[in-house]
Amino acid sequence: MTEQQPYTVINKIGSIEIRDYPASVYAQLTLTGDPNQVGSTAFGSLIGYISRNKIAMTAPVIQERNAARWDVSFVMPAGLKAEELPEPSDGKLTINDVPAHLAAATHWSGNWKYAEVEKRGDAMITELAVLGFGVNGNPRWARYDPPWKPWFMRRNEVIIPIVTR
Repeated sequence: MTEQQPYTVINKIGSIEIRDYPASVYAQLTLTGDPNQVGSTAFGSLIGYISRNKIAMTAPVIQERNAARWDVSFVMPAGLKAEELPEPSDGKLTINDVPAHLAAATHWSGNWKYAEVEKRGDAMITELAVLGFGVNGNPRWARYDPPWKPWFMRRNEVIIPIVTR
């Protein structure tokens, strides 16, 4: 079974989970283009990096808006440190430490369409404000399943870093 990024659910409010994420490491590629396509474009470089270096595949694959570009990331297996990982041969690929943080998340099953991420992310931001949480970063789109899994069984999430007010 594929290792999943660890987190602890510390509260559940309706369809939103409040999660505590430990520090982690991402292998990341930044691209421009259609948000529905950049994940597929980045996948080859990211899978090449982990395959060449014998690093286990994990879930989710994370995509986040970065100004007019998109960051697409593989979460490295728990316990690995950025300084322990081999330098990427692809100059566009970076290894990034992600500090421990709180985040709100909601999930759904279905196709990978960015319009759904925007709709759910906007609704979450509104609901989080009502609940007394501030947004502390861009919404992230998390995809947990391979493309060959039937669309109606795919697990998708919007994850938004938060702070309490």
